[in-house]
Amino acid sequence: MARNSRSAALVLLAVACLAFQAITQAFVAPSLNRRDALQAAGFSMATLGSQAVWADAQGEPTACLIRYGPQILKLKDAVDKGDLETILKKEPKFKLLNSYWRNDPALFEKYSTLSEKLLEAADEGKKDEVKKLYQEYTSDSVFEPLKQPIKRNKNTMTMFSYGAGKSYNDA
Repeated sequence: MARNSRSAALVLLAVACLAFQAITQAFVAPSLNRRDALQAAGFSMATLGSQAVWADAQGEPTACLIRYGPQILKLKDAVDKGDLETILKKEPKFKLLNSYWRNDPALFEKYSTLSEKLLEAADEGKKDEVKKLYQEYTSDSVFEPLKQPIKRNKNTMTMFSYGAGKSYNDA
């Protein structure tokens, strides 16, 4: 019988220790071991730039090109005629279109410089230089789809009309 009481006491003691440990862990934050700390640090470093990447994946550059690209391409007639006043009025559109290349610093610098030179030449009245710079600015391959508009059916959705639930003709 003494043997049973010892076993019962040991079992009771073990259960009491487990219960005490469970109760104290409920109120005290467990400390991180080295492995957990390194994993947390690695995860935070891996996701450090994810907000910027996510923002660029939302389509802003493409929306910028689709919105302002045709407006710049329509200036071809004004450039050919030498209507520099019309070109100067589109200065904000050039700057907004330049933001299409904002994720590539070299291209952004190239197109920003080209548009500034074009606008300066237009301001100074240099029609031939404006034609040359405009041709260079719009010779990029990103403008090719915009130069040849696609005939769309009535219910074709565009990037701008998609969220509003409107067809191409309604937008």
